[in-house]
Amino acid sequence: MRCYILFAFLSCVGSCLFAQSQVGLLPQINTDVRLGGDWKINAKLEGRQIFFQHPFPAEKSETKFERADLELVATKTLSPSTTVGGGYMFRWSDGKFIHRIIQQFTITQKLYGSRLLHRIRTDQTFEKDEALQLRLRYRLSWEKPLSGLKVDANEFYLKINNEYLGMLQGGKGNLEIRGLANFGYSISDNNKIESGVDYRVEQLIQKIRVHKVFLNIAFYHSF
Repeated sequence: MRCYILFAFLSCVGSCLFAQSQVGLLPQINTDVRLGGDWKINAKLEGRQIFFQHPFPAEKSETKFERADLELVATKTLSPSTTVGGGYMFRWSDGKFIHRIIQQFTITQKLYGSRLLHRIRTDQTFEKDEALQLRLRYRLSWEKPLSGLKVDANEFYLKINNEYLGMLQGGKGNLEIRGLANFGYSISDNNKIESGVDYRVEQLIQKIRVHKVFLNIAFYHSF
């Protein structure tokens, strides 16, 4: 499995070498805090480090720390399979601050030996000297334990995400598609670690598309 993820990552990198592209590292720390009743707060800290860019940026370093995000989302359980929530994201990028308001709805389907998660999210991004950006996102996630019918402590699992993003800014629309394949390990009932390939194709409506490949490393903790 580790060899498969490495091969997929190298294949994506190779396909991007001759297109407008970026290759980098995408580390994440996720924490869940359960409140009274049916409420939960998820906090995510994410960074993005770029190691390769094509074409090479003029008079700039090819390697750079591109951004840091702090996202807080509160969710309420409506039923055993549905939740609704909203939150806020704060981003630092290229020496300026970006703010985003988030709304989301999720549906979980339990299958035999795996589960599907559907997430519909809308968000509004505010940035100085830029028009308001509106986005509609749909993400389908599939999680499969590699032994048994559910993910228990000290067991491995596979997670695959596919996400579609439509966006509108300044009267112009665009489309983005993301794919994620992660290999995970449940350290304990409250701690998990994942690593894999995050691949993105941006500006699909434009003539020049942008390909981005990241090595994703994520740590999850529940209080």
